[in-house]
Amino acid sequence: MSESNVTAEPAWKRLLTPWKIAAALLAVFLIAEAYLAWRDQALIGALESAPAFATPELKLSFSKKIQYDPLSFVGRGARAGLWTWTPQGLELTPEGSKFFRMDGETIVSQGAAGRRRLSRIRERTTQAERQQIVFFYQWEEIASPTAALLAPPPTLGDEYLASAVLARSGNGWAVSSLETRDFDEPLAHLQSIASGVLH
Repeated sequence: MSESNVTAEPAWKRLLTPWKIAAALLAVFLIAEAYLAWRDQALIGALESAPAFATPELKLSFSKKIQYDPLSFVGRGARAGLWTWTPQGLELTPEGSKFFRMDGETIVSQGAAGRRRLSRIRERTTQAERQQIVFFYQWEEIASPTAALLAPPPTLGDEYLASAVLARSGNGWAVSSLETRDFDEPLAHLQSIASGVLH
């Protein structure tokens, strides 16, 4: 066979080797991931600086003369050292006074239920000047009343699903609604029991 019969390989075929295609796809993927992370950073920052998400309140109030039941939250709180039972009603312990205060005959919570952080965004929907996100988060710290009184209490290290709507606020974002069912539902149930209204 003469050399004149051998044709040179086209330049575009030399560019389409499997390794070069894989490298190009990897580069596109990394650029896209970097862009998404940069784009979501403002939303993550807004959510993690909102007290309603980052350090939610353990909103609870009940009469100090509530009936003592060792199986209810009253008994769980006593076992956790938050209060003691007396014939005159519940009395806060020094530990309990860190998280609750007396307001006349009512015991009122004060302080955060713990501290949470966003771990990853699952979905994001843009609606004009609003962003709706579905995300996973974790508890980094759980206050002792939260662990003792909620049924079931949150667990450190577990991921929980949540959703939020953020609206434009100046140059940034502000949380306009938030749903964290793992915390919201047990807290609502606890509030109903404490107020004597069971659903």
